[in-house]
Amino acid sequence: MMKRALILLLFLLPARPAPCADGAAEESPRIRVAIYRGSPSLKLKTSSRIYAQDLKSGQKYMLLDNASYEVRPYGGGISISGQQLSSPIKLLAQDGQERIRLGGNLYKGDILIRATPDKKLDIIEYLPLEEYLYGVLPYEMSPDWPLEALKAQAVASRTYALKNINPSRDYDVSNGVEMQVYSGTKKINSRIIEAVNATRGEVLKYKGRMIMAFFHANCGGHTTSVSSAWHEDVIKPLSGVTDPFCSGSSHYRWDVYIPAADLLKFIQAEGSTALRIKSVKIAKTDRSGRAVSLRFATDAGAATVPVSELRKRVGTYEFRSTLITSITPTKNGYQFEGRGWGHGVGMCQEGAREMAYRGKNYKKILRLYYPGAAITDI
Repeated sequence: MMKRALILLLFLLPARPAPCADGAAEESPRIRVAIYRGSPSLKLKTSSRIYAQDLKSGQKYMLLDNASYEVRPYGGGISISGQQLSSPIKLLAQDGQERIRLGGNLYKGDILIRATPDKKLDIIEYLPLEEYLYGVLPYEMSPDWPLEALKAQAVASRTYALKNINPSRDYDVSNGVEMQVYSGTKKINSRIIEAVNATRGEVLKYKGRMIMAFFHANCGGHTTSVSSAWHEDVIKPLSGVTDPFCSGSSHYRWDVYIPAADLLKFIQAEGSTALRIKSVKIAKTDRSGRAVSLRFATDAGAATVPVSELRKRVGTYEFRSTLITSITPTKNGYQFEGRGWGHGVGMCQEGAREMAYRGKNYKKILRLYYPGAAITDI
């Protein structure tokens, strides 16, 4: 790969934040998104002139437009195509550009790169909240879903993001499924922009405070409470509701076969001394019908284990929810059947889609899934 030299600029003052192409978006809160964590190196491609600022010295270096650079940890600092800088550095771009390409994704915000003690790189994007939402929506809902469903997702995602802003941490949100999926400017289209802009600044609050507006793919007919899912204090908007709208989805039902040998390894990892499983049954369910724990009858006595741990071990793509409807012994294993996909708390996205198809607006959708929550301005 061709290395481009860095051009040392003659001014040393810290850069002012680059203004956003959309002035209204700049007025929104800013959010810090961890887009890479623990990366051994990264390939950086610029689409406009970028300033790399060494935050310790204040010095700025110019990266040429339409150029490629290799970024690596070096000692306790960072090397950009051989030029050594202290850690952290910040990449600052010109106005209104799709500025930086990392790992095939384009990012418009300012980028902070930090070397970690184990000689890896953390990369964090700083950008206005509304622009962040443009990059979230097409991954949390298909852009061709009804506009009212996309609006409901915009309000939920905005609330969730704001609830997670915490200046005491290194970043506010990650970019993966553990929080909200985000991949820069990829997949943004006019419908996504319309859904975000039409709900600009709207959030969900309960008794004057923003809620943690969780959401998931399919609830299987009933959402569950935040207490059942994560043992957190229950508030009315996250207490669980009956949902008659998601049953037509192909994700409404699921099944997975688990070999008895795999189940045995699982309960042994959970502390059992068993060498043979005799039966598997649901030991406890929550109000929504989701299994909380399973009871394994074994040659060493009974073993009761959390269903959530088994789901993690098998994989959340295969074992899609804890809403188990049957467990059937088969040759050398057990067949599990269930409904829904995801943790089941908050908005059911496929239910929201069906509600929108039936003519319900986004406020009615949100009021179903977050009962008692007010839709209000930030």
